[in-house]
Amino acid sequence: MKHFIHILIFTFVLSVQAQRSDFSEIDFWRAEYIAKGYEGEELNQMPMMVHEITTQLNTDVERFRAIYYWVCHNIKGDYYLTTENDEVRKKLKDDPEALQQWNHQFKKKVVTKLYNEKRTLCTGYAYLIKQFANLAGLECEMVYGYGQTIKAKLDELDTPNHTWNAVKLDGKWYLCDATWSSGTIDVSNYTFEFNYDNTFFLMEPSQFAESHQPVDKKWLLEENQVP
Repeated sequence: MKHFIHILIFTFVLSVQAQRSDFSEIDFWRAEYIAKGYEGEELNQMPMMVHEITTQLNTDVERFRAIYYWVCHNIKGDYYLTTENDEVRKKLKDDPEALQQWNHQFKKKVVTKLYNEKRTLCTGYAYLIKQFANLAGLECEMVYGYGQTIKAKLDELDTPNHTWNAVKLDGKWYLCDATWSSGTIDVSNYTFEFNYDNTFFLMEPSQFAESHQPVDKKWLLEENQVP
């Protein structure tokens, strides 16, 4: 039997809960079709590619869907980056200065591998979603926090281990997790397998919170809170 793992490792809130059902009347086939046409595209011409996959679409949510779909189908998770990040953060959690120094160097490694090999961990996925969205004129943020794993429940995690995104569409903020949507790592051979899961695309906030807890609680997007 294969065993799989998800890859793991500002401040605006909605007055009402955002959810995917807000866009239930929109068919994303065109956004996905366009994104598929750029399969395998390299990241060294990112502004041009973002323009090409979004310019023919009429709504912000369709443009974001094309971005999200492309990233989830073209960027692979990297077991070794994920494991290194997790182990070092745990080791240095009580030494903020050392952790900051290591994190600075590790970010360079993550960006280099992302651009050269299109392989990354959760931070790279969230970074790329943000970059693509911003290039398309969409407001998007990276959200840092705790992601539930097969080894630990949320209330058992003592250090942040995951990163995802919040995107603003039609004046409201929505949550998504491209890392968990993209696929899984087969830990029997440490290879990544694309297996798109639409569950984490604009998931309803209370459901999202069952597996994701942000460090900044404003990103829970709870009902009746205001920016």
